[in-house]
Parts: sequence; C-alpha cells; structure tokens
Amino acid sequence: MDRPAIGIVIHTALAQRLFSPEDRARLQSLGHVTWTDSPKPISVDEAIAIVRNCDIGVGSWSTPYPDAALTPACPRLRLWVHAAGTVRHMFGPHLAGRDITIASCAPAIADNVAATTVGIALVAVKRIFENALANRRGPVSAPADSRNLWCCTVGVIGASQVGRRVMRLLRQFECPLLLYDPYVTEGEAAEMGVTLMRDLTALCAASDVVTLHAPSLPSTRHMLSATQFQAMRDGAVFINTARGACVDEAALVAECRKGRITAWLDVTDPEPAAADSPLRSLANVFLTSHLAGGADYRIGRQAVDDIEAFLRGGRPKMVVTADMLDRVA
Repeated sequence: MDRPAIGIVIHTALAQRLFSPEDRARLQSLGHVTWTDSPKPISVDEAIAIVRNCDIGVGSWSTPYPDAALTPACPRLRLWVHAAGTVRHMFGPHLAGRDITIASCAPAIADNVAATTVGIALVAVKRIFENALANRRGPVSAPADSRNLWCCTVGVIGASQVGRRVMRLLRQFECPLLLYDPYVTEGEAAEMGVTLMRDLTALCAASDVVTLHAPSLPSTRHMLSATQFQAMRDGAVFINTARGACVDEAALVAECRKGRITAWLDVTDPEPAAADSPLRSLANVFLTSHLAGGADYRIGRQAVDDIEAFLRGGRPKMVVTADMLDRVA
C-alpha cells in the first residue's frame, strides 16, 4: 500500500510550538509529509499547493482550512486535523458529497484550559493576587475573606470538554460541585459526582465560585446577565475561560463596580477588550490575554495520534460532524 501524503499548512513559527521533535519524527514515519516553510500564515492558494494531492491535511489557528476554495482543489483529501479548537467554520455546502473526516484537537486544549481554570480558582478564593499587590505598599495582614477551595461550593456552567475536566480535577478538593447544563441528565450528573441544577440563577446564588465552560452559540449569547450576577453571593468569584459572548459584559461591570464579586476573565467580547474598558481598571477584575489554552506540544501530539488512529482504521479522538454544531464550540 502506498504511503499516505500528509500536508501541514501551519506556518513554522506556530508549528514549532505545536510539534515536538519526537512527534515530528513520528508523523514522518506515518507517510510522506510536506511542511509549510513560511514563518508567517500562508494563503489559501499556498495551502492548496501543499495539500492538492494529499490524503490528510493539518491546520491550526490562522491557517487555511477546507473551505469552498480548498476543498474542491484537493480531491484526495480524506482527513483534516485541526490542531486547535473550534472547527465550525469548516462546515458548509462545499463538503456535500465529500467523505472528509473533520477532527478537532479541542480535547488537548481542554486539558490546558481546565488546569488553568482550577489554578485560577485556587488563587482567587485565597485572594493571593490581592494580597500580593497590597504587600507592595507595605506589610499587610492576610485577607479576612481568604479561603481554601475545599471550603467552597463551585458552580460549573457547561459539561463541555473543559467543564468535565474541571469537575474531575476539582473532585480531589472534595468541594461541593454544582452543574448547569440543559443537555445533561440526572443519571449522568450522578456519574460525574455533581449536583445538577436546572436553574442557572439558582446555581449562581448557591456557589462561592462560578466557572463558565459553555460554547459561543446563538442560544448561549449573554446567558449570564444582570439576573445571574446580582444573584451571586458577596465575595463570590466568577471565572470565564470559555467565550466572552456568553456574558453580558455591561451587567458584569455593573456588579463588579459594587465591589461584591471578583471576576477572572481570560476572554472578552469583543476580544481584546477596548483600551478604555472598565475590565482593565477595576481592582476586582483580573484580565488575561486568552492564554488559558495556548499552543503546546500536547496539541501536536493529539494531531499525530489522530492521524495514526485514522490510518489504522480507527477514529480520531474528537470527530466533529454537521449535526453537532448546535452544541459544540
């Protein structure tokens, strides 16, 4: 059997962050691999030149993908691995009649985001950042509201790839876990060891930490509004490492201005937040630059694992189909 042709349309600066030398070598052993040699993102025409005769294509953030131009130009294409998260933008009429498997490396990213989220929760309830900043001005006592995570009730919004991993990590802290997800059954919640809440506002009112892990969909836009933020307990922590569009930002700012809650935001809407956004100046808001996931070798390793599984007649870790788009990011 001929060795499959594999085309990588990821520019070198990003590919170096995604693929370890060991995984590059492993990929080379699976087929004839053509790597992009540009240090910057390439055009669709340049990508077509690489994958025109390929069986497998691999892209990532800011790269070309199977769209109305690339797909018909690549008749042999059977698998596209996205060494990043969402693949929603890849679907459309251009895939009709084509047997192309679309695989996402969202599970690898989810591991990183979940670990970051739990780290934020630990730091946030302990008030570590606030205390460290106060100590720059001179000796201060420990914050009166400093807590340990196992003393807190954590509300998780969304049993997504990330949400499920967050709950698994949090179980070791033995803190009560609440979950809001309209697609999860009572039985599934019991298996996950969480209490299922059918009312989002009730979850917010009952939690010391609220962490958001829902996808950005029309149905989830501004799912957290003034009602939910006003219901949160005094001293509660809100974490968003998911998508900014799920949050009514004006409502969040209004509640943070009262000084009642603390917000840790890795995402905003729009992104990045405006230079004069209150999110950049409020003392009880900690804003980071969409770094919870980030590119690393774990993502490239999953991409190679997915290709190897596919070539052996198996299935990539996360195959996305058109009928899933109303529920996945």
